[in-house]
Amino acid sequence: MIDRNTLVLQAKVVVVKVGSSLLVRGSRLQESRLAELAENISLYRESGKRVILVSSGAVACGMSVLSHRRRKRDLPYKQAMAAVGQVLLMERYSEAFSRYTIPVAQVLLAPEDIHLRSKYLNTRNTFTALLELGVLPIVNENDTVAVEEIRFGDNDRLSALVASLLDADLLVILSDVEGLYTGDPKRDPSAVLVREVAAIDQDVEKMGGGAGSALSTGGMRSKIIASHIATRSGTGVIVASGKDFSVLRRIIQGDEVGTFFHPQKQAIKSRKRWIGFGMMCRGSIIVDHGAELALQSHKSLLPAGVKACEGSFDVGDCVDIKTEEGRSLGRGLVNFASDELARIRGMHTSALKDVLSENGFSPVVIHVDNLVLFSEQV
Repeated sequence: MIDRNTLVLQAKVVVVKVGSSLLVRGSRLQESRLAELAENISLYRESGKRVILVSSGAVACGMSVLSHRRRKRDLPYKQAMAAVGQVLLMERYSEAFSRYTIPVAQVLLAPEDIHLRSKYLNTRNTFTALLELGVLPIVNENDTVAVEEIRFGDNDRLSALVASLLDADLLVILSDVEGLYTGDPKRDPSAVLVREVAAIDQDVEKMGGGAGSALSTGGMRSKIIASHIATRSGTGVIVASGKDFSVLRRIIQGDEVGTFFHPQKQAIKSRKRWIGFGMMCRGSIIVDHGAELALQSHKSLLPAGVKACEGSFDVGDCVDIKTEEGRSLGRGLVNFASDELARIRGMHTSALKDVLSENGFSPVVIHVDNLVLFSEQV
């Protein structure tokens, strides 16, 4: 297992995520904070690291431009604020980084850009080209066209997906918390900061809290989910407080701030990362205990192990695979539509030929090559 300082020192590609609560005060963008952030990111670039910045703050910037002090909850309002604010946010970022002769590029992503394989690969190629040109990509969710049902959810998860997409060595998530604590430090005076997490298990999950600040959508729970995606992709993660952006300098100098999540030795390969983390699930398949054991033994899913289907899906869609207790085992690309699978569920292979008469008959519901299991549940 690689140690923290070695990983930070050797890291070539680094994703830095900054929450809106670190950039905005009283619904106004703090330009001094952007200047401080730019100064510290420039140090990473000077050390030879390629940096991608994932930044929130567009909605708050829009409110600032239009002198709105109270955020409305309806989606069209938030999308309008994001459309207005994204212009200001990028303008201010461009000014801040120009002091260090660092050109910036805006990259707005929607879930479809990760879900569709062709867009997924094109997005990766675009990032690669920008980094080779010496440009700093600044990433945010495309809030102006997103709908509530199809969203990344928060920029913690988005930053992890970007890190996974680019095979990044390190993801630094900066927020208004010091890192992962054994309990809620606001309520539990005995709670202590967890310095390192070797693997994300149920005990680590229980340490995750609820929602974040009024300006953010995430909390420690979302950071654990993001860390799961990143570490399973072979990326180390540091969650730390960004109240002072010099924390970035301290990290690169070897200070052990925040919580370090170790990258997993057996990283999921690129295509399976896309299936497991990038694709949107269209439904669920409930499997019995025997099928669960078979899947964990690296075998394909057959109809005999299927107990039920949830939702409507078609051939080639990504589905969630669950136990009878409702625990998520993983995800995979399904070879049957939901209505057909409902008809053959529980049937053994010998009986299927009488039901499925198509040429090229195959009894496999999800092939092992199109299957991703989650060894740690999130």
